[in-house]
Amino acid sequence: MKKRSTVPSKKSGKSNAEEKLGAKVGKGKVEPEILKLYVETVGPKVLPNLVRGIMKGVFALDEESRNKVLEEMGKACYEGFKEFVGTPPTGMDIESACKWLDETVPHKRRFQIAGDTLYWEADVKDTYGGCMCILVRLGIVEPSPELCVCSTNYNRSPLQEMTGRDVEGELVETLNSGARKCVYRYHFKPTKYNSNLKSK
Repeated sequence: MKKRSTVPSKKSGKSNAEEKLGAKVGKGKVEPEILKLYVETVGPKVLPNLVRGIMKGVFALDEESRNKVLEEMGKACYEGFKEFVGTPPTGMDIESACKWLDETVPHKRRFQIAGDTLYWEADVKDTYGGCMCILVRLGIVEPSPELCVCSTNYNRSPLQEMTGRDVEGELVETLNSGARKCVYRYHFKPTKYNSNLKSK
């Protein structure tokens, strides 16, 4: 397997990797100083406004379309936070998965398991003083109950990953609609193997 060349180009004095990176930013070749400006100055200034505009468009969509976007947001947010909370183990039952989750994030939560249904109560107000959504925390969007569809799917992601089962998520109530805490209901669908066992 050939290694990528990092030898500076005779014409520009820059490595091939730098030239490719520059080409992604604009039509011409962008100097390292310009790339640094984008990362350190332009990005932090522009991105919040850009995301704010995107979210304004998302909330203007019909409910079905909006929820599809928020579902993908929740899954993406979960993947981003793995760096901070760790990658969850797999092959777990529901109870073991809940125990792992309870030990990874600081806010208080309570799990109730009834067969294949899990009730997840998150008391984020005591820990964070309000909605813990990163977009709300950064002042990009105002807290709203519609936004909580995102957190419903954020929580659903590790449950599926740890148990290896399809999970349906439902937002029961949320701090952003005036409730005392956020409550979610998750239903774990039986695996094909379990379904076959039950049908015999």
